[in-house]
Amino acid sequence: MISVKISNCNNVSDAEITLLPDTLNIKYAMNGTGKSTVAKAIKLVAAGSDLSSLRTFGEVLDPSCQVLPPFGNVLLFDEEFVSNIVFQESEVIQNAFEIFIKTPEYEEKQRLINEGLKEIHIDTTSNREYGKLILTGQDILRKFTKTNDNKLKKTGLIKSLISSESIFQLPEQIKKFQPLMDKDYKVDWVGWKNEGNKFDDNDICPFCTTELPGSYPEEKKIFADSYTKSNVKNIREMFIYFESVSEYMDIEKREIMFRCVRETKDEETVILWVNRFYSDLEFLVGKIEKVINFNSYDVNQSQISGLAEQLSALIIDPNPLEIFNNIKTIGLIDELNTRIKNVISEAEKLKQDIGNLKGLIGSSVTKAVKDINEFLEMAAIDYALEIRHESEADTKTVLKYKCRGNDVVNVENIKRHLSWGERNAFALVLFMHYALSQRADLIILDDPISSFDINKKYAIINRLFLNNPRRRSLYKKTVLMLTHDFQPVIDFVVNSKPNGSSTHAAFLRNDNGKISQIEITETDIRSFTRLLAENAKSNDLNQVHRITSLRKLIEHSQMSRGQEMAYNLLSCLLHGKPKPSFKDDTLMSVTDIRDGEHFIKEYIPDFDYPTYLSGAFTRAKIVNLYLTETNDYFRLQVFRVLVELTGLRAKIEDPLMKYIDEQFHVENDYIYYLDMIKYNVVPSFVLPKCTEFLKKEHVI
Repeated sequence: MISVKISNCNNVSDAEITLLPDTLNIKYAMNGTGKSTVAKAIKLVAAGSDLSSLRTFGEVLDPSCQVLPPFGNVLLFDEEFVSNIVFQESEVIQNAFEIFIKTPEYEEKQRLINEGLKEIHIDTTSNREYGKLILTGQDILRKFTKTNDNKLKKTGLIKSLISSESIFQLPEQIKKFQPLMDKDYKVDWVGWKNEGNKFDDNDICPFCTTELPGSYPEEKKIFADSYTKSNVKNIREMFIYFESVSEYMDIEKREIMFRCVRETKDEETVILWVNRFYSDLEFLVGKIEKVINFNSYDVNQSQISGLAEQLSALIIDPNPLEIFNNIKTIGLIDELNTRIKNVISEAEKLKQDIGNLKGLIGSSVTKAVKDINEFLEMAAIDYALEIRHESEADTKTVLKYKCRGNDVVNVENIKRHLSWGERNAFALVLFMHYALSQRADLIILDDPISSFDINKKYAIINRLFLNNPRRRSLYKKTVLMLTHDFQPVIDFVVNSKPNGSSTHAAFLRNDNGKISQIEITETDIRSFTRLLAENAKSNDLNQVHRITSLRKLIEHSQMSRGQEMAYNLLSCLLHGKPKPSFKDDTLMSVTDIRDGEHFIKEYIPDFDYPTYLSGAFTRAKIVNLYLTETNDYFRLQVFRVLVELTGLRAKIEDPLMKYIDEQFHVENDYIYYLDMIKYNVVPSFVLPKCTEFLKKEHVI
């Protein structure tokens, strides 16, 4: 149960109404009760907005509205919705994608696809070998430079390899230095030795001062020409690089390469092996690097269609490798390829899911268009809706006018072309879709159908609350319908159409600012003829009301002679005629009176015209009854008799007299009516006006 308490808002000083969740709550009330004020107050408080715009004129008390439990999102169908959300130039309704396509089913499929997109990556983090190989390989490859035609330049490392004597097999003349050249400090030693040449001017060793041998000058020249600190450093680094990736090389090929670089004097052979080493390493590092870089791509749905091809291009073919093709390297490649193929399978599944999502979008568009256009046709509105969907950001709703011959033309300025009735009927159905898309906690309809004819009313109501699981509607949603139209109450409560099982109705009355609520059940809504018959027979009701009810009952019947005489007799009594007569003042015969009384006594057994005339229908009795009767409906009927007896009818102005006459004659639109004993359906201004009139005329 939801409780709504409103104070000091416009003409509502105090109101307490209740709502049932997941139910259509119909609040039937007359104009001027404060229905719109109730609607606005609930919407404002739900939005956390200021209520000062609802302050009662001339009052200092702050308006307030309390809803427990509170609503988070309240949507109100009113002129603001029609002005701001629908029929903007050539657009039927804004945010068409969210309203017609972004259903819970769409969101669930989209969520699963997004989760799947997160999984579209190749996991290389679980095996650190990939990262290790790439980092080491990239560091090595950076030591080489290439020419414009993509060949290795003979500079740096390569120059050192091909332009120097081998540091692993020194020339015979300086063979004695081999042990020192094999040491880890060889780079610094070579630099130190060449620097020492500046201090051998005295033909003595600058370190030990022993006399240098005669072969020294030749040894010095050979060493200086063949070995520099930079060359030795380059050669040493080259072999460190070789060693750092040797675990990924074929053992036999590695040894051949090492031996060639250590021992061969043939420049082309050395360059051949260095090129093979570089090409293999560049190929391997580049391929693995592409796979790792793929993991950082922000794959979106538009890329899925070509993703399998993109992933297939990442698969590594080990056949081009000559040196880096040992069991470990091939194992790493096979593992990576397996992971890529698994992701390809996931991408294909995701591609299918996205295809299903596109199918759902197409289905949603088709259903929405069919649903709305069927309503427009049923409501005799010669327009059709078209939804053009390109993407989330580009979904438009277009209105087309159906010309004769089934041709259609686009409507550019919609508001200018739709009539008031067409606009509001169409807007109601659009509002239904809008409210559902917004997942409103409470949907308020403020007098949504009162201005339509009976057929269009039901067409709208039926569509809004359709109980069909295959079609969107407000069925089982929390809805507050405020209306002064009794038709929805009859449709939902009496006839259970279209979904009376989830409807709760209540009558709202405003007495001097205080709104009260009383539930309306099926037993409270009576067939008017049956209600009149029961009231005519009831000894608990005043005689004026019994007489009035019986006369009205006869008006609803195909009059027999007895009924016709009874009707005439009752009319004479209500007009206070001393003797019963017809409209032309011809007196009723004894037979006429007897036939009339015979019918009347079926309902009022003690009826006797002279007795009732002198006992219940004197001026004094009627005045007293007016002053003592507590039921406003009955008092109004007494007032009608009183103005007839006093000859004051002509002084009463319309529309007051029109309303008073409706309590005597068949001037209503409905054959169903609320039980007037239980419900006070007389507007609060009417009886005070009646009393004021009687006082003015000195009747009371």
